[in-house]
Amino acid sequence: MASICRTPKRLLSLARFSTLCTPFPTFLAAKSAVESEPDPEKLADIFHDQSSNFARFRRHRPLYELSCRRLTRSGRLDLVERLIDHQKALPHPRTEGFWIRLIMLYSASGMVEHALPTFHQMVEDRVQLTEKSICAILTVYLDNNLIDDLHSAFTTMLSEIDVSPGTKSYNLVLKAFCRQKDMESARKLLHKMENPDIGSYNVLLEAYLKNGDGVGFDEILKEIKSKGLEHDCSAYNHRILRFCKNKESVRAKKLLDEMAVKGVKPNSASYNMIIFGFSKVGDFESAQKVLERMLADGYVAPCSISYIILFQHMVKEGEFDSALNMCKEIIRRKWIPPFEAMEGLVKGLVEMSEVEAAKEVVEKMKKRLKGNAADSWKTHESALPL
Repeated sequence: MASICRTPKRLLSLARFSTLCTPFPTFLAAKSAVESEPDPEKLADIFHDQSSNFARFRRHRPLYELSCRRLTRSGRLDLVERLIDHQKALPHPRTEGFWIRLIMLYSASGMVEHALPTFHQMVEDRVQLTEKSICAILTVYLDNNLIDDLHSAFTTMLSEIDVSPGTKSYNLVLKAFCRQKDMESARKLLHKMENPDIGSYNVLLEAYLKNGDGVGFDEILKEIKSKGLEHDCSAYNHRILRFCKNKESVRAKKLLDEMAVKGVKPNSASYNMIIFGFSKVGDFESAQKVLERMLADGYVAPCSISYIILFQHMVKEGEFDSALNMCKEIIRRKWIPPFEAMEGLVKGLVEMSEVEAAKEVVEKMKKRLKGNAADSWKTHESALPL
């Protein structure tokens, strides 16, 4: 009995591991087990076992990202380390892509002290390296906000590996300078680059816009034009956002026409920024026309934020009839309207003696609510004059 009591915790863990991790008949069964397991220890045990059993499991990147994310949120970085280290012993092709994948998993978990040694392991493994490896390490520093370390690491890394940085690498260094608000250094680097692309200039456009520097923004636009570079969607979006911030949504809308002529497909942000711009100044007719255009163009699927932007501002401006119609459309599309705006709508309708309309829309929304959302709504509903 005494010997049992002195059994090390590691042996007990292994005993539990062999009990819990019974073989799963298929990859999908193993995947489902990992996705549904709430206990960090059990999740790590199942993952450890099934990544050994199924090659398809090892190729499923989202499953790795999900598992590491959940373990990180649970504060179990030791299990993240165990999960990733185990992959090095499995029959993966030890390519550059394999090592970068491990580096980025460590980075996403905030484990920079493990990500960098993994890079050195890749170098020692005599893997054929490309610029992707430089970008991976620079991304580790950027994602973990270690900007000062990024610059020294960039110089050191280039002396350790026989790979020349290209535009993608320098764009990441540009982002680092911009995050430090060192626009002078960013501009100097941009001008030293042999082949800056539109992405390089987008980095500076975004930074100048964020800093509220209209002069710098315009200077970069002139450089783009002088270089003969064509705008991509991001470049247009930066210009659209600037116009909307300055309450010039009509000019922003004209950029959608220019994009169509140039063959540049807008994304959801392109439309939503203009919808927000018009809504912010109470021009709901123009905002709805942009929404209708988004649906007609067919470049992006309808998303809830487009409708919610309109709904919230309609309530704020006291346009309760329009807000009611927008709310009904949100619910019809099986989305949930924001509770605070919903509360404002109901109060507004009641003040207009539209009590039945208020009750009707509340009941329709309640049918969409489940779990915590339903409980949360009860707090708002208790304050409603219904």
